[in-house]
Formats: sequence, C-alpha cells, structure tokens
Amino acid sequence: MKFSDREMALIGAATERDAALAALVTPETEQALLGALLSKAELIEALPAALAPEHFGVQTHPDIYAAIRAAATAQPKGPLLLSVAQVFAADEDMKKYITSLISATVGLLPDSVATYGRMVLDYARRRQIVEITERLRVDAAIKEHATPADALVARAMAELDRVAAAEIGGRRAVSLDEAIDEAMAAAEEATRRQGPCGISTGMVSVDDVLGGMEPGTLHVLGGRPGSGKSSLGWQWALNVARAKHGVLAISLEMSAAELGRRALAVASGVPIWRMRKGQLDQHHMNDLVVARKELRGLPLRIEDGGGLTAAQIALKARHASRKVPLGLIMIDHLHIVRPEDGDVRAGATWAVGRISGAMKRLAKEHSCPVLLLAQLNRMADGRDDHRPVMADLRQSGDIEQDADTVSFVYREEYYVSKAQPERREGEGEEAYSKRITAWEDRKERAAGRAELIVAKVRDGATGVIPLRFDGELTRFGEMEAAT
Repeated sequence: MKFSDREMALIGAATERDAALAALVTPETEQALLGALLSKAELIEALPAALAPEHFGVQTHPDIYAAIRAAATAQPKGPLLLSVAQVFAADEDMKKYITSLISATVGLLPDSVATYGRMVLDYARRRQIVEITERLRVDAAIKEHATPADALVARAMAELDRVAAAEIGGRRAVSLDEAIDEAMAAAEEATRRQGPCGISTGMVSVDDVLGGMEPGTLHVLGGRPGSGKSSLGWQWALNVARAKHGVLAISLEMSAAELGRRALAVASGVPIWRMRKGQLDQHHMNDLVVARKELRGLPLRIEDGGGLTAAQIALKARHASRKVPLGLIMIDHLHIVRPEDGDVRAGATWAVGRISGAMKRLAKEHSCPVLLLAQLNRMADGRDDHRPVMADLRQSGDIEQDADTVSFVYREEYYVSKAQPERREGEGEEAYSKRITAWEDRKERAAGRAELIVAKVRDGATGVIPLRFDGELTRFGEMEAAT
C-alpha cells in the first residue's frame, strides 16, 4: 500500500532522532488493525484499554482511530466503514484510503487484534522514551543558563513514570478472591502479633484509632507552627525505624543535624537547649553516649534539601528504596514542597492538590505508608475554641480526598501561654490579680498536655487521643504512661 507524501514525511527521517522514531512506526500493523475495526466494531473490545488515538504513528491514523471509536459508541456491532467514511466526506483521498484499509485486515481474529493493539501501544511508548531521552540529552548539553542536573533527572523520571502509568495504570487488577486472601492474611498477622494491620506509630493509643499505617496509604498530620507536628511526625518515624522498617525522612524545613539532635533528646532525655548551648555535664554526656548506641544502625535516611518538587521527592524515594525496603516515607511538610511551574500558574489550591495526589501515588508505588505533615491556616487562631477542624487545612479539598487518615496536633498550652491578660483601662488591682490567677491556673492545667484530634479515618472511627508533651525534649508520650 502506498502512502501520501505527508505520511512519508512523518515516517521518513532526516536526523538520527527522526530515524529512531521512524523505525518505531509500523504502518502495516496499524493498517491491519484499523481495517479489522472498520470491518467489525465489536473487535474494539479486544484492544488494550490504554490504546488512544495519539498512539498511532502514521499521521492520518489517529484521526481514523478516533472516528472508529466514536462510530462504535453509536454502533457497537457490525461494519463501520460507511460511518467512518462519512466523517471524512469532504476529503476524497482520505475516503479512498479508509476504504483501502479493509483489504489489509486479512480477516483478523480477536486474539490477533489484541496482539496488534499491544504492538501499536508498545511502539508508541518506545517513541515517547526516545523523545524524552533526546530532550534530556539536548538539555544536559546546554552550558549557559543550564537546568541543574538533579532537576533534569527528576523531570525525565517523572515523564518516564507517566509513560509507564499510561499502560499499566498502577498495580495489576486482582480477583476478589485474591483481595480477600490478602485481607485475611493481614488480619491473621495482626492477631498473631496483637497489633495493628499496618506499621505501628509506636503509640498504642494512636494505633488503636488509626489502625496503624497500612501499605499504600497516605496519612496527613497537621498543626499550626509551634504546635509540635514535626516533633510528633519525627517521633513516629523513629519508632518505625526502631521496629527495623526502612524509613525515608524528607525534611524541607529542618536540617539533618536538627533532626539528629531531636532524636538524641527523645532517646536520652537530655534537653535540646543543653545540646545547643553546650551546657552538658558528665551525666548528660553519658546519657547521650547510651542514646547514640541505641540509635546507631537504624534504617532511617534523612534528605534535608529544600525546594524539592514532588517529582524530585519521588526520585529520592526510589534511590532510598534501592538501599533498604521502605516501611515509611515522612515528608515535612506539604506546603513547602515546590510546585511544578505549570501548577503554580494554575493557583495554589490546584498546586497543593497535585502535590497531595503525587504523595498518594508515592505510597502506592512503594507499597508503604506516607506520613505527610501539613500546615494549618490561621482560622483556628481566631476562634474561641482553637481546636483544629478539617477546614483549617490550607487548600484542603484534595488533601482531604487523598488522605486515608487526617489528624491534628493541638496543645492548649500553645495558645494559653500567648494569652496573658493585660490590665484593662480603669481596672483595679484586685480584679486584675484575679484574672492573672485564673490565667496561671489554666496555664498550669494545660502544661504538658496535648491532643491528637483524628478527623478522618477511612473505614474507621474518628476520635481525640490525649497525649503528654515535653517541650524541652520535643517528645510526646501517651497519657496512660504517665505516673
């Protein structure tokens, strides 16, 4: 079969890149497939679900395939030649070409149609890979005003991920029997160890409500600045690592040294301020040495580079997973993950939603939970009851939808300590003293107390979990453990 000059221009190649792309176009396969579909509409059911018009390499074929799919929607059985030819009624050359496609089918059976469809899709994906690698080669060779190498790699990896996802769509489909067997195995394992199905946070009262953090799930932990959300998230990450599960901590705000200091404080009981100021006696040093031995060798890696995009975080997670299987990925925090340029132009809510969705995909890719810390807006500060609610999450729509659990750290002490009464105009000493005494009593009652407000649990009940908080150690504890 002959092709027009326009089609040959697409297939032909004047450069190495074009030659590689041309070699990955199979005109005869595409012609045979389209001819079969024109002959029998029901053969569309045999095609890969991911096959789309843009996967066809010959210039006229995407339009023809799109017309076939549209015609098959209205006429799911029988020949489609007349319906499709009518779409191109004004183009005599195209009508003749479509008619000639029928002769290329040679009576393809459904199995052959499925095979040809997979071939067209595979060659399309190969062409995409060639284009991605060619762009990477060209961009990497630019010396002036060059994009950093890690950004180039992250972008290429993200593009390759999209190529893969276009065909496989994530995890393979499983039967109901397989899904039930998996659920039964998880329940039996949880019963055997008398613990949650998922990864434990290291806090029994928290696990009782959250049910642990299961593989492929996204857990959002929110709080106002200074509420302790980073401390609690870091403490959970340490507990997971202590249980010998691999952990990747992405800290976009604090340095690795700061996190190391917090780990030592939690494990040793030595206040952070003493380490920072160098006010350590021999007793403190001994405690730190013991804590260092306890923490040595834990499977926990820290990435403290700022300004990372979701694609760069995904790249770092892949690198970390090659060293040790990941049981948890912690990201601190959502609202300082750098959006992609196109997402920025679409607005903050869109950008945050895209990042939230990327973190959910990250959990599924590595089959491990992702703990995503998030900043709350100032709405709670203006209410009489400062306890956070779901609406306090900044740009919360997609976050709430993507998350399997949403929890908030609340410390009344955080608000009470900033609300010392000021003397009112004309107020007497006795009245002012009473208000000061009431404030001091309230501050004393709130001291060292915290709440974890669980606002969402997919397939579970919400609740409020009382906790203790030691500000000197930035360490949370369970109220039941208090003596």
